[in-house]
Amino acid sequence: MTSVRSLGDVAEPAADDRCPCCPHPLSLHDVIARRFCLATAAGSFSRGCTCATKPETTE
Repeated sequence: MTSVRSLGDVAEPAADDRCPCCPHPLSLHDVIARRFCLATAAGSFSRGCTCATKPETTE
């Protein structure tokens, strides 16, 4: 059984692909999201997720 965290339907990432701050796998982070999350962890900050969880549209 796969566990799902609270931010949408994000499946639990593999242990070696876990972000230290958000439920999204590190492999799915863009450059800005990766930097944001790693800085959040390094500074022990408590702040929201900046990851893009849905594809951008031009509509």
